[in-house]
Amino acid sequence: TFKESLYLNKYINNYLNIYLNIYLNMEKLFDIVIPLGPNDENIINQQIFYTKKNITGYRNIYIVSANENINIDGCIRISEKIFPFDKLLIDSIHNYKKSTPVHGSKLRSGWFLQQLIKLYAGITIPNILDKYLVIDADTFFLKPTKFIENNKCLYNYSNQYHKPYFIHMNKLDKNLYKFFEDKSGICHHMIFETKYIKEIINIVESNHNNLFYKIFLEEVDDIILDGCSEYEIYFNYMLINHFDKITIRKLIWKDSRILVLNKNYDYLSIHHYMRN
Repeated sequence: TFKESLYLNKYINNYLNIYLNIYLNMEKLFDIVIPLGPNDENIINQQIFYTKKNITGYRNIYIVSANENINIDGCIRISEKIFPFDKLLIDSIHNYKKSTPVHGSKLRSGWFLQQLIKLYAGITIPNILDKYLVIDADTFFLKPTKFIENNKCLYNYSNQYHKPYFIHMNKLDKNLYKFFEDKSGICHHMIFETKYIKEIINIVESNHNNLFYKIFLEEVDDIILDGCSEYEIYFNYMLINHFDKITIRKLIWKDSRILVLNKNYDYLSIHHYMRN
């Protein structure tokens, strides 16, 4: 009957909408995580504008911040308190290693904290996707940029070389080393996969019989200067162990004092020390 046909069409349309939503959600292949410290709170709204405009294929944007007043449309604030470490723990570990205690900005506790947040985001943030793109809060994507192609994560690179990073990672695991002589993972963003982060954590914890974040901090030689890099650890681990699962691609970028919109850059990083 006509009434039965209407009901059947409505029934079919409902299921089509359900499957369409499932398909669209599958297309949202990763989440975005932005650790936010006090030095970048004055630029985060502008950064988020460019992130939303130019990062393709993401689902949620998580901003990890200690500031409870951070509230940006279309973003989810995550408190630093949900992570199993904080600045006090970082200070205590590093002061234990030194004959003369150092604190605060000299110790760069916030810098170490952000590195660990990036590594633990996929384990700690509720309901986050397995793949998540970390973008430094001072980094602005100016052109449409994708991070997954043919089911492989895409990785940019720089030519930076800082020896203490590789001393540190080799102390975590002797099989970690600089894979490419001319390529560095230091480029102010990185897409992580939690399953591989867990591999790294399990290897390091087995080597040292302690929690990963404690080992990560305890094995830093140069506390006041840059003595470790989460980006280099993950980048080189993937190159060494899962090269066939990733794709290396080159983006055009630079560190800049100001936001320049009329240049041919994929993104710019405008660091606090350069802005001031």
